[in-house]
Amino acid sequence: ENLTLNCGSSIDLDNGTTLTAGTPQTNTTTCHVTTNDQSGYNLSLADDRTTSNALYHTTNNSTQDGQIQDKTPWNTTSPNAQAWNGTGLGFGLLSSTATKNESWWGNANNCNDTTQLYAGLPDTDTNIMEHTTYSNTHTDTTICYKLDIPSTQLSGEYTGSVTYTAAGRP
Repeated sequence: ENLTLNCGSSIDLDNGTTLTAGTPQTNTTTCHVTTNDQSGYNLSLADDRTTSNALYHTTNNSTQDGQIQDKTPWNTTSPNAQAWNGTGLGFGLLSSTATKNESWWGNANNCNDTTQLYAGLPDTDTNIMEHTTYSNTHTDTTICYKLDIPSTQLSGEYTGSVTYTAAGRP
């Protein structure tokens, strides 16, 4: 079997603006998967820092106000994505031409829709989508990221990264 995955290179969660406490910012990335696996594929992701703080201030990251807390990490054992509230960083699967589990992620039309569900970045590689059928062309899956900060957050640039993985199903 062959499988290719392309989720782009980076996204800017503040969309070129200054983050303001109480004003959530969103952005998306789209993963393109092509495979000839007859059983489909699983799409997963993991926080590269393997901590509950996915984003760190670029120069002052040793204190809590220099780190941005994730929402409760996503898990598939008892799916825990929920409507957005409070502060932190969350992600959620928005749409897919493959398979979208709406009981996991809701049925929103955009990242700010109240039915879009979010969870924190998992510390280890965890499925966010399980596509169980063959597709004769590439599939596109769009993931929302949402971020809001407390008023005590340090201003400046923050960085973080995630790794997406696509694997054929057994």
